[in-house]
Amino acid sequence: MPPNHLSASRLADRLKRGDIGALDLMNACLDRIAAREPEVKAWAFLDAERAREQARRADEHRASGGPLGALHGLPIGVKDVFDTADMPSEYGSETLRGRRPNADADAVAALRRAGAIIVGKTATSEFGMYHPSPTRNPKDLSRSPGVSSAGSAAAVVDHMVPLALGTQHTASTTLPASFCGAFAFKPSLGFTSMAGSNVLVPRMAHVGLLARSIPDACLFAGAFDPALAAVQPAATAPRLALVKGPGWKLIDDDAGQAFETFIQSLPTAIVEVELPLEFDQALDVTFGLLNAHLAYRFGSEPTETIRRYCAPLQQGIEAGRTISAARYLTLDAQADRLLELASLLFIEQDALITLSAPGEATRLEDGPGSGVMSMPWSLCGLPTVSLPLLRGRQGLPIGVQLIGAHGRDGDLLRAAGWLENATRESTGEAEV
Repeated sequence: MPPNHLSASRLADRLKRGDIGALDLMNACLDRIAAREPEVKAWAFLDAERAREQARRADEHRASGGPLGALHGLPIGVKDVFDTADMPSEYGSETLRGRRPNADADAVAALRRAGAIIVGKTATSEFGMYHPSPTRNPKDLSRSPGVSSAGSAAAVVDHMVPLALGTQHTASTTLPASFCGAFAFKPSLGFTSMAGSNVLVPRMAHVGLLARSIPDACLFAGAFDPALAAVQPAATAPRLALVKGPGWKLIDDDAGQAFETFIQSLPTAIVEVELPLEFDQALDVTFGLLNAHLAYRFGSEPTETIRRYCAPLQQGIEAGRTISAARYLTLDAQADRLLELASLLFIEQDALITLSAPGEATRLEDGPGSGVMSMPWSLCGLPTVSLPLLRGRQGLPIGVQLIGAHGRDGDLLRAAGWLENATRESTGEAEV
């Protein structure tokens, strides 16, 4: 098996032992990128020779006996909404062509300290908006890869890199993970600094981690919180509660049926809980806050610049300009209330379970899909995990989403590990 097909966890162990060289792994990843990038279009920027040189240095460092970080020698993609001092950082916008920051974003710096090698910048929609990116779904090139972290999700699923960094304000990591078939971990709000990244709404600005398994997601998260690298799957079934939420009316019939069959197959009882009526307003609150911030950040740009933005960004700016200060404060208070109500859902439950998306990947001509299944939890700043455990009528992946209590990221990953293992045992699927 080519090394780029191995899990990040296995690769990390082999790199530290010297069973595989960082340069050999990098070459395997770059060969895969060269073969598939013309179709998948997962990358906004690549510098193969720089990546190889960093891999050589990683091998030399290991051979010298120096201390090794948790991600030593692992190739990683970084969504092009994070600043990188050695690569362009254009946020997917032609209005920022050639932009070169002087410093890395804090999240990128953390990855480098952990020994990761930044291969390049993954493609994103303009400023992370709900607009198609150049990326195609590696499972079916005629299908959408989702929204703005699509390049990161596609690069991981297509074995270009074992891990990739994304972001999420509403659905930007969860939806691409579901459409492409990646595992995704969106930690609690405040998990790590977002300085040096494209922050649209501070109270919804999350980092997103794309991987191929829950152990790999834990390894990745350990670069930011070392305690999470040691998380093991729960030994016994966690207490799970099914929630549907305000977006459930958009669920495709086959996705709903697959989810119901999946829930019934689990070796534990799943209770269903009704969300408080206030959650019916969660989507309106999310879009209201987003539009207000878009108007604040971009609305003072020259008219000729605004006209060059993608349609969703222009529309958001226009809608945001109509939101009064009183209305903004009301929206913010509603978000606070939803967070308070969400915290009560975990008094008797370890995690909530629902779908990550309304169905399998949409056709390209139908747009990048809907993020309604993850918006309420992004608004509340709760940690979520998406696991590609279901299939739609076209055989494409559909994610199962777990939601945890704020700040209890380790507990959520333990529950997700149990769910992944329980599913593997029932299907006989082996981890690579």
